[in-house]
Formats: sequence, structure tokens, C-alpha cells
Amino acid sequence: MITNSVFVLSKNGKILKPTTPVRARLLQSQDQAKKLKLFPFTLILEKSVDENVEPYLELKIDPGSKITGFSLVDLNKNEVIWAMELEHRGLAIKMELIKRAGVRRSRRTRRLRYRKKRFDRKKPDGWLAPSLRHRLLTTETWIQRLLKVAPIKSIVIESVKFDFQKMETADLEGIEYQQGTLWGYTLREALLEHWGRECVYCGKTNVPLQIEHINARSLGGSDRFSNLTLSCEKCNQKKGNKPVEQFLKNQPEILKKIKLHQKKSLSNAAAVNSTRKAIFEMAHQFELPVISGDGASTKMIRIKSGLPKQHWIDSACVATDQIVKLRICQPLRVTCKGHGTRQAQRVNGSGFPAIASVKKNSVTGKKEVKLVSKNQKYTHATAGDYVVCNLLKDRKHVKSGIYRARVKTPTEKGVEVLISGHRIAVDRQHIKLIHRADGYEYSFATIDHDLLRFNAI
Repeated sequence: MITNSVFVLSKNGKILKPTTPVRARLLQSQDQAKKLKLFPFTLILEKSVDENVEPYLELKIDPGSKITGFSLVDLNKNEVIWAMELEHRGLAIKMELIKRAGVRRSRRTRRLRYRKKRFDRKKPDGWLAPSLRHRLLTTETWIQRLLKVAPIKSIVIESVKFDFQKMETADLEGIEYQQGTLWGYTLREALLEHWGRECVYCGKTNVPLQIEHINARSLGGSDRFSNLTLSCEKCNQKKGNKPVEQFLKNQPEILKKIKLHQKKSLSNAAAVNSTRKAIFEMAHQFELPVISGDGASTKMIRIKSGLPKQHWIDSACVATDQIVKLRICQPLRVTCKGHGTRQAQRVNGSGFPAIASVKKNSVTGKKEVKLVSKNQKYTHATAGDYVVCNLLKDRKHVKSGIYRARVKTPTEKGVEVLISGHRIAVDRQHIKLIHRADGYEYSFATIDHDLLRFNAI
């Protein structure tokens, strides 16, 4: 089997054993079941079932900074029957907050009403930054969704703690842990000694030197010593927030020198360290046994099983001492897109209010258009909804036919959908709504032929 198993519910809402895609198509063709959810794909039977299914699946999670892996493992056979990779948007949230903070500071410099600077705010215990809390909340959301459709017996979460200093200096021991990069120096003196008291870009000496970020703060760069250098004012202004590769594309020797100074960013490891306890404690609210696993054992089982490094495969190898078997090789790929913005007033690039008149629904606040479904009942489609559209004639870039697409922009006559990267306008009578926008974008990972051969063995 290549794709995920299909979840099944009885007519009275009882959770049944997941079935294969072939069996699911057969049940639909015989009118014994109909689609309840598209993502994750779930069927509901046309009859009630009194039989109680004993939980026999284990939900395994491999929390990551950018991508979190999920897998459902059959405890009786130790086989993966369903898998998913959840791509977070923590970096996007961080950049939006930085942008918002810049706009807020610019407002304070204008002649506006007085607003106090709230420096005395206290953060509650267990507080996480919005970009980190996003990872916690999206993981919680998907645990809740899976518990509603799958007979899950227990939850397993990989809990990893990274030693940042050991990652940078492998032979670090004893008191050296307390002596960091700037031991015995101030930051500026350390940079002056490291870069030879000259501008790293033009080589000028005996001129005032400024501390320069190699990767600009506006592009996600940090204040770590390895991301700092020295430059004269002219070079600093000329570089701005350009990527260093672009700025020094005609000076490969200087670029190589700077790259040797840079170290791998530890932001991903820091995000995992910050959220590992919060995710583990959050999982206890579902009143199921919660088991913790370590990264070393996960890697050992994955290597013994002969499996490649992927997030969903890592999740299947957490907290087990048996060889992992795969029944699938094409997991569901979910990307967090958010629910829009709560910003009351949009601003332009200079931070000034941008005037825009958009007709919105008075209740939801979203721009909507009425669509006609198959049974001729009117529904509302908003941006991000999944629809099936019937193109009766060829368009400029798209041939006629039936397509599944996402709504880009509702219009007065119908909607504009994205098909193969092109905006196509479709009338409302040729649209059928199949999945509401829920803040996520869904797709399937490309088929891994190595995993196909592994399943065949």
C-alpha cells in the first residue's frame, strides 16, 4: 500500500478500525459509506455499529522546529498505517512580530496621542514566544483531530535536549562551560581582534568601524558572535540588508573568509529545547498513557530498520526496540498558513495607514460569495476553501475538465481558483465546496521509490 489508511466512523459516531483505500472506494461505490472529511480522509458508514473497537494504535510524534512528524503504528504488527508531516510557520510569525514592532516604534515618534511604554508587563509561568507557542498549539490541534477518528491507545513523544556549547566545541569540559566566546573580552574588542581591526569588505584601517550583521536582522539573523563582523560606514550602508552572498558575489575570497567565521544557526535546536516540556505536558490532558523517547534510540532503530531520514519515519521509530515496518510511503503533507490577520488597520511600506475598501461579511469579517452545491443548496466559499470546479472550455493556460483547487479570491459571479499556478475565474454553478479553509494547506509527499522497494521486501 502506498497511501495512508482511511479512517472510518459508524453512523452513530463510533470509531472503527481504519481501512485500506481500495476498501474505502468499494464502500463508497456500493453506497455503504460516504465522505465525512477530506483531510484526514474519513468515511462515515450508512449504518450504525454496536461493536466496540478496542484501541490498538499508538500515536507517535517527532516534534521539530520547522516540521513535526506524526505516525500511527499498529501495536499488534508494529506497522505504520498512517503518517503526516506538519510544517510550522514559526519563522513567518517571528518576522511579522518584528515588522509590527517597527511600525509601533515609528508611531511613537509622531505627534500622536500619548501611549505609555509598557515595560512593567510580567510574563506568566510557562510563557512561550508566539512563534514557539504556535508549534505547541498546532501539535495539540492535530492530536485532537486524530483522537476523534482513530482508535488510539497511547501517545509517544520524542523528547530531545540539545547541548549548544557541545555542538559548537566537541571537546568542551569542566569549567570551560562557563567560559564562552567572549571570555575576557567585550564584544567590540573581541570583534576587533578577530577581524584584524579593519573593514571586512573593503579592508580599510584607521577608520571608525561599525558592528555589522552578516545575515541582517530583518531577514532572521541573530546577534550571535558568529553572525557579527566589522565594516566602515560606507560599506555598511551599501550592504544594507542584502544577503552577504549577493553583496560579495564578485569577491569570492572575502565571501569565503566570512563563511568560515560563520557557524551553523542554533535557532532550530533552541526552539525544540524550549517546547519539549510544554508539548509533553500538553499531551497528558487527553487522559491517555504518554511515553517519552530519546533521539539516540530513535536514530538507532531507524538505521537498524534501513530507513531514510524523514520526519514521519523518525516519529515511527520513537520509543521502540523492534524493527519498524511500513505499509505506506506517501504521507500527508500539511503546511500551516494561518487564518489571516487580526490587524485592525493595514499599513504601507513606510508604516502609514493604507486605505482599502473591501466588502466583508458582517459576522465573520471575511469576503464571501454564494456557491451552488450538488444538491442546489447555497453555501459560502471564502479564500482558502477547497472546491471541485468544472471547466467547460479551454482557458489560456488550462485545458477543460474537472479540477480540485483552492479558492484564491471570491468574486461577484463566482470565484477565482488556482490551477497549475494560474488564476482561473469560474462561475458559481460550476463549483462544489469539498473542504473548508482551516488554516492549513494539504498535499501529499512525492513517492519515495526506495521505500516502495523496502515495502516489497
